[in-house]
Amino acid sequence: MLRSPYLIALLITVLGASTYWYRLTAAECPVPLSYRIGEIDPSFELSREAAQLYITQAEAVWEDAVGRELFIYDDSTDFTIDFVYDERQAAANSEAAQRSVLDEQREENERILAAVAELQQEHASLAVSYERRVAAYEARLDAYNAEVTKYNDRGGAPPEVFEGLEAERTELEATAQSLSKTAAELNQLASELNQLSNRGNDLVERYNKDVVEYNEAYGYSREFTQGDYQGNNINVYKFSNDAEVVTVLAHEFGHALGLGHVEGPSSLMYYLLDEVTTVPELSEDDRAAYQAVCGDAESFAQWVRRQIRQLIN
Repeated sequence: MLRSPYLIALLITVLGASTYWYRLTAAECPVPLSYRIGEIDPSFELSREAAQLYITQAEAVWEDAVGRELFIYDDSTDFTIDFVYDERQAAANSEAAQRSVLDEQREENERILAAVAELQQEHASLAVSYERRVAAYEARLDAYNAEVTKYNDRGGAPPEVFEGLEAERTELEATAQSLSKTAAELNQLASELNQLSNRGNDLVERYNKDVVEYNEAYGYSREFTQGDYQGNNINVYKFSNDAEVVTVLAHEFGHALGLGHVEGPSSLMYYLLDEVTTVPELSEDDRAAYQAVCGDAESFAQWVRRQIRQLIN
């Protein structure tokens, strides 16, 4: 009979220690992690179907790499993934708008450069032709003047020679008029070329100034604040493209597995996030961090925690 109080005390002690152990280690690789989609702020203009597609891609970043099911969608779970619109997404939208303006400016600069190159080619080709024609005209004019002087010195040209000289004079005058017209065309092209070049220079100057302002405002690596993991949910605050939202979700899934930040700018779990254009892959540092927390397969401790989660949920 005396053993009963001691047994009860022992059971209470074991239960207390087990509860403390579970609470202390509950966040260590709680796989499979059940989640559901919570709130999606309408400002994101994101459907629940599109959100689920992003989440599924984020799951695959981990599960395809480690060959293990880590995340499960469950409408009844308390763990939610929420899309919360705040000043971070507003700033991202502003950045995207400014980047769009820069892209338009760059495209306009490229169009003007192409137009300048075309005008330069046209002007150069016409100038070469003009100079060749001027040289030929001047040679004919010199020959004509020499003939006229010769016959003037002799008291005049015979009728048949005079008729030929008059025909030559008429052709020379026509050629001179044509050359004058071509010279005007060259001057017009040169004027258009100067105007277009000046416009291009102004645009380049404005573009360079806007690029400097853009880089000062946005051109730096930022700490990973696009989302966060808060124990019972993941919040996504900001993304600018598909690859970024998948990266944010995958990064926060890593924290939900119990991983901290790791070294290496190319790592998914790195604490800084540069501009993202492709869906990430796990680095060696990411894999090592996962291995340290989750191992190759479910351990006995993980199995016990999973059974406890199923009992209390």
